[in-house]
Amino acid sequence: MDEEDYWIPRNLDAPPLMFMWEVDTAIIVIFWLLIGGVLNMFLLGLFLAIAFGRGYSHLKEEGGRGLLIKVLYWYTPSTWLSKRIPSHIREYVGG
Repeated sequence: MDEEDYWIPRNLDAPPLMFMWEVDTAIIVIFWLLIGGVLNMFLLGLFLAIAFGRGYSHLKEEGGRGLLIKVLYWYTPSTWLSKRIPSHIREYVGG
């Protein structure tokens, strides 16, 4: 075997790749392309694949862990989630 047969990651935390994309993002893109192809709406599938792929990548880069709870906390009325801090005071507390 030759040295060129191996791929060495830059660091130990490098995610698994499919072609040049990360596997989880590639699966989302392929899924929407397949759905568009099965429904005979390839352009819609392509649009959804690009939109969901970029959106997922953006959330992942941003640190999407707990993002849904943060969005609900900041953008829903204060009586839904937090009775301690009303929504008009949350702006001053920060997050």
